[in-house]
Formats: sequence, C-alpha cells, structure tokens
Amino acid sequence: MAKRTTLLATVALPIFSLVWQPVEAAMVRPVLPQVEKSDVTTVQSEEEEIIRKKRNREEQGGGQNKRERNREAEQQQDNRQERRKKQREAEGDQQQQENRQERRKKQREAEADQQQQQDNRQERRKKQREAEADQQQQDNRQERRKKQREAEADQQQQENRQERRKKQREAEADQQQQENRQERRKKQREAEADQQQEQNQGTWRAEDRKDQREREADRQKQENTQKTREERRQKQRDAEADQQRQDADQQRAREERRKKQREAEANQKQDDQKARQERREKQREAEREGKRPDETAGRPRRERDKDRERIARDPSGTTDTIELPFTDGAAVLDSDKDWDNRRDRSREELRRERREKRREVVRIPESDRDAQVGWEGRDRVRYESGDRERGERRDRRPRYDERDGWRVEREIDDRTVINFDGGIIVRSDDGRRLSRRATETYYEDLPNGRVREVIVRPNGDRVVTIRNRYGDIIQRSRIDGGGREYVMYYAPEIDRDSRPTFVDPGERLPPMRLTIPVDEYIIDTSAEDEADYRDFLERPPVEPVERVYTLDEVKYSARIRDKVRRIDLDTITFATGSADISMNQASTLKRVADAMNEILDKDPGETFLIEGHTDAVGSDESNLVLSDERAEAVANILTDVYDIAPENLATQGYGERFLKIDTDASEQLNRRVTIRRVTPLVKPVAMAE
Repeated sequence: MAKRTTLLATVALPIFSLVWQPVEAAMVRPVLPQVEKSDVTTVQSEEEEIIRKKRNREEQGGGQNKRERNREAEQQQDNRQERRKKQREAEGDQQQQENRQERRKKQREAEADQQQQQDNRQERRKKQREAEADQQQQDNRQERRKKQREAEADQQQQENRQERRKKQREAEADQQQQENRQERRKKQREAEADQQQEQNQGTWRAEDRKDQREREADRQKQENTQKTREERRQKQRDAEADQQRQDADQQRAREERRKKQREAEANQKQDDQKARQERREKQREAEREGKRPDETAGRPRRERDKDRERIARDPSGTTDTIELPFTDGAAVLDSDKDWDNRRDRSREELRRERREKRREVVRIPESDRDAQVGWEGRDRVRYESGDRERGERRDRRPRYDERDGWRVEREIDDRTVINFDGGIIVRSDDGRRLSRRATETYYEDLPNGRVREVIVRPNGDRVVTIRNRYGDIIQRSRIDGGGREYVMYYAPEIDRDSRPTFVDPGERLPPMRLTIPVDEYIIDTSAEDEADYRDFLERPPVEPVERVYTLDEVKYSARIRDKVRRIDLDTITFATGSADISMNQASTLKRVADAMNEILDKDPGETFLIEGHTDAVGSDESNLVLSDERAEAVANILTDVYDIAPENLATQGYGERFLKIDTDASEQLNRRVTIRRVTPLVKPVAMAE
C-alpha cells in the first residue's frame, strides 16, 4: 500500500500536472515557430528523465518521506511556472514580431497610398496639361478657322468683284456685238441696195462706184485723222498758252488779293480805331445821359436776360429747352427750333414732351476718336481710292433720280427748291463752285447708277467726287500731282444701302441735352475779340457720334448738326434781300480763316460746313435761295481771299427756319452765316491718322 501511494505521488501527480492547465493558457495557445516547438519538446524529455531518475532512486533507495515529495512537487510546480513564463515571453515576442510586421505592412501600405496619391497628382497634372494643350489646339483651330473664313470672305469678295467685272465686260462685249450686228445689218442692207443697183445698171459700173466710194471713204478718213491730230495739237498748244495765262492771271490775282487784303486790313484797322473812338464817345455820352452802353452801340444788341444767363452758364442742371441769354432769344439748338416751329401743338406742349424725353445725361467725348464710339474694327479703315474703278466718259452733266416723296418746286440756276415731308429745302450742285479755277471737268458713269466727277486743277490736282443715283456724295477726295490722296467725305455704306426715300437719322435719337456752357458751344465773332478760334474748332463733338453720316444727312438733319459746335459770323451783315459782302466785312473773317488754315495744314482732309440764314421777311422759297447764296458768298471769300480750298467747304442755306431772334420782323441778327467743323460726322477719324 505504501508503495502504491509512493508511486501515485511520484508518477501520477506529475502526469496530472502536465495534463491540467489553466483555461486561459489552453484557450490562447499560439502556433509557435518550429524552433520553439523543438525547445518545448526538449524540456518535456528532460522532465521525464528526472522522473525516471527519481523513480530509480526510490526503487534503489527504497522510500523517502513525504516532505521530499512535496519539495519535488513544488519543484515541478516551479518548473511548470517557469515554462509557462517562458511560453508567455515567447508568445509576447511572437506578438511583438507580428505587431512589427503589421506596422511594416501599414507603413508599406501608407507608402503605397502616398505613392498612389503622387501618381494620381502626376496623372491629374498630365491630364491638365493635355487639356490645356487640347484647349490651345482648339483655340488654334478656331483662329485658323477664323482666318480661313476671313480669307474665304476676302476671296469671295474678290470673286464677286471679278464676277462683276466679268459681267461688265460681257455686257460691253454684248453691246459691242449688238453694235457689230447692227453695223453688219446696215452694211448688208447697203450691200443689197448696191446689188440691186448693180443689177439695174450693170455689174462693172457698180464695182467702180464701190471702189470709188471706198477710196473716197479712206481719203476722208485720212483727212479726218489728220484734222483730229491737228486739232489735238492746237488744243494742246492752246491749253499750254491758257495755262501760262492762267498762271500769270493767278499770280496777278494773288498779288491783287494780297494788296486788297493789306488794304482791307489797313481799312479794318482804321475802321476799328474809328469804331473804338465812336464807342468811347457814345459811352461817355451814355454815361452822361445815364444810359447803358449797349443801347448806343452801332451793332444791334439785345438786352441780356439774367435768368437765361444763369441757365446758359450751366445748362446741365435742367432738362428744359435752353434759350439764348437775351430778350426774344430763340432756342440754342437747331433741333429745338425745329420742334418749336411745329404747328400741330402749342410750343409749351412740345417743349414739355421733349423735356420728358431728355432725361439721360450723355457723356462728353474727349476727342474725335472718343466721339466715334462703338466703331470696333474701324481703327484701320480699308479705304478704296476714288479713281479705283474704270468708268465710261459722259459728254454732259448728269441728271440724278428724284427720291420718293420729293417734289421739285422751282429751279433757279443750279439750285433746286424741293418740297419734302411737309417742308421745303434747297439743294445746289457745288461742282460749279469747285470748278471755277479748273482746267477741265468731266464725268464718268460707274456701276450701280453711280457717277464720278473729276475736276482737274492747273497745278495737276484732281478733285474726285462719287455720287449715287440720287446725287448723294458717297466719297470726295483730292489727289495731288504726286498721287497723294486726301479724303474729305467717305460713306461707302450708303452705296450698298441706298434707299429711294430720305430718312432723317436724327429721328431715331432722343432729344439732345446740352451739358456744357452755351459760350463753349457757340461763339459770336462780334462778342469774342480774344477767342482762340482754332482751339474752339478743333474741339470734339458734344456727344457721341453713332456712325458715319453722309453730307446730305448732316445738311438736312438739325439733330445731327447739333452734335458739333458753331461759330456765328455776326460781324458780316447782309442788307435785306442781298448776299453781297464788302471787302471791309471780308477782312473780319481773317482770324477765323487763319484758324481754319492752321487746322487744314495739320489735316488737309478736314471739312467745314457754311450755313446761311435769313430773317422772316419774305417768302420761304426766296429766303431759302437767298440764304444758300449767302453761304456760298462766304465760301468764295474764304477761297479767293484766304486760299482755303473749295473742296474743304460745304454750303447749305436754311432760310428763316433757324432764327436767332424769335421775331417775324426784319432783324439784322437773323441775317447771318454760321461755320461748323463736321469732319467727325462725315468720315472715320482713323483715315486722318
């Protein structure tokens, strides 16, 4: 029994301790590497060896006490704890290794993500660069398409011009063929008549007569050719002699003009000195009598209106019609005068309607270029010369078509009074005024019913004017002997958009609102002794210019003319019913003429409009013709005395339509002439640059 107990203690307990393990250790038992498994196996074999040795010692020694077995059990327990500790450390090392591997894996994944992000950014940059390259290619393609379309448009225009020329040549060829056919028919009829005569009188005699006629025709043709050559030589000699005489006459005329100008200046100085003395005397007399100096002045004066003067100094603060700042003064703007003259309603109602429409304040341009707003693409105008087309010579002056709604009332010399839209206008041909010193004037027919007028001067200059079928000037330029061309008017659009009815372009615009002082819009030569006329004339329009207008549109539209400033030449006084100007009065134009010449020296293509006016005495027709004669008289003085080229001047008479003093009686202040610089209205500014 004792041996069994000893055996149980020595054998069964260690085996039980090996079998029994804590639940936690049994549940969490990691799979160890192969090396660690071999170590555990080695520990277990040593334990068996110890048990075996103890068993042998017990068998050999024959029994030990319970205390030793307990120590052995405790020793075994310590060994088991030591093994468990080593096992847990091995498991901790394994866990750390796995954590390190996990961290390395996450690091590698983070690096892979970072690399992926970098690759994505590079890919996005690459796609962005490709998109930008595609956009650039798209822009280039659009630019190429645009240039291609422009080239195709130019090619189409070239083909159209070639087609027109081809059709013109074909028409000429058809005309020539028609003439040839008529000539052949005529000759055939003559031949048939000759043949009939030959049959009646004999073949040989008819042949002799035919030969004789041909010889006579050849002899006559030779005589005519010789005569024509002699006439051309004689005309050439006569032209050279005329040229020499004209040169001499011009030299004498220039000397005479200079002499008259000096005499006029001297007379003017004397008259001015005398007038100043008279004014001083009258002023002293007026001071003694307690009268105003203006009441005794020789020139008609009007009493100043203080309320109107206040408004005239700053008209931007009101939308009412601005009136001249003296008693009975009419409206400042010609377009306002036109509305005041209407008879369908009272003047108060008409002015109230215009006051409601002129709400908006329009900006004041700083230059002519700034005035021509909305003209993109016109900085470099594609200009075509006035003699670019080949024309067919005419043997007489042309007669132009009448517009729809125009009715000719009277024709006086080269002036025509026309009834239009309930009113009357006067229209004159300025070709006679321009050709006064010309050696030759001829006309040529151009396609689309246009006519070209060419005026040749003794110095070789040519003034070329192209008009449409209604007589409107499309283009006017001066070509000097060296081929340099100066353009005065250029409105080719009217040639492509020619309408049979005249429409006032000012009707599409709102009523004009004057925002500058009146004395900066109008200058009276009698009141402004120290005025800088050049600076005044060079100032830009007072509101933007929408497009290029024809000269007729400017002449017949008060609303368009109001865009530019004006000089009232009230130092030139006309007798009632007269357009004569004395040399003393002509000398008062010197300062204005000098300013115009200085502007023309800077740009020979400038254009000035000379406007003639009358008072309300007399019929409308007679006043229209008289006012046009007054404007032409001033233009001739500027040309003959001050050498301003006539093609730089345009004239138009308005009769009693735009009175300065609102009265139906005889009034000297209404018998006047006005000058405006209309260049920014009738041609693109870029042409002058």
